[in-house]
Amino acid sequence: MTAHVAERGEGRGRVVLGLDCSADCDDAVIAAAILVARSFGAEIEGFLIEDRQIFDAAGYAFAREISPGHDTAGRPLMVDEMSRRMALSARAAGRRITELAAAASVPLALSHVRDTPVGALVRACQAAGPWNVVALGEPLSTATLDRLEGLFERVGGMTGVVIAARSAARSRRAATPGPVVAVVEHPDRLAGMVRTASRIAAGASAPIVVAVLAESRAGMSWLAAEVRAALPEDDRLALQELAQPGGGVAVIAESLRRLHAGFVIAELGGLVLPPGGDMRPLAATLACPLLVVR
Repeated sequence: MTAHVAERGEGRGRVVLGLDCSADCDDAVIAAAILVARSFGAEIEGFLIEDRQIFDAAGYAFAREISPGHDTAGRPLMVDEMSRRMALSARAAGRRITELAAAASVPLALSHVRDTPVGALVRACQAAGPWNVVALGEPLSTATLDRLEGLFERVGGMTGVVIAARSAARSRRAATPGPVVAVVEHPDRLAGMVRTASRIAAGASAPIVVAVLAESRAGMSWLAAEVRAALPEDDRLALQELAQPGGGVAVIAESLRRLHAGFVIAELGGLVLPPGGDMRPLAATLACPLLVVR
């Protein structure tokens, strides 16, 4: 299934953005959600989430809060203080996402909830119908990539997940928008991948690279030929073999870096995001949003 986002007024999906009130909100996360929503003519439903698990933990006498530069023994978790800090964080994040969404003319609905992060996403996608793309409120990291398989299993009605690199990582890139890179590992996925890439590329004013990827040299040659024959005539589209077969995630991540990708689309369970694979090279290298599809 290639990512589809319900268009504005369709009533069966949207971009669901979950922001954790216990963490700082990175502009890159909001910008990625806005880009996808604008590209598909969709709305954003944002959730400012107070993690219920933290409040549950505060009920235990042995629970402690440990902060950098303070006594490693920590201090007791104070529910009132946590509530106050999270409310301040939620207000700041709400103001920022409202400002950025308005500047991009993207409709936005915001809710402030106390739930588990995954629970909030599950309920939001169930309520909104089958065509949702979830934008994770935490930047790209090994931890977020490692949790993707479980997220797809638990959150029904979700066709894709967007994860953005931190703003600091993106600031190291050149000012010119990089291409939207659609990684194609099977010819039957080509049409959907190109359709999704075309929408995002139009929203970002960027070219498209269809990057074919296979496990062997023979497989790469066959796949490139199949994709070349099926690609529509479009000056914005370029075909490229992504990486040397058999190189693993580290080689693939380096190939994406050399492409100066501005946005990457890849499938869960493929060579870019293999089951049980080591995600550290991808998390360390990728400096742009990643849309993961089923």
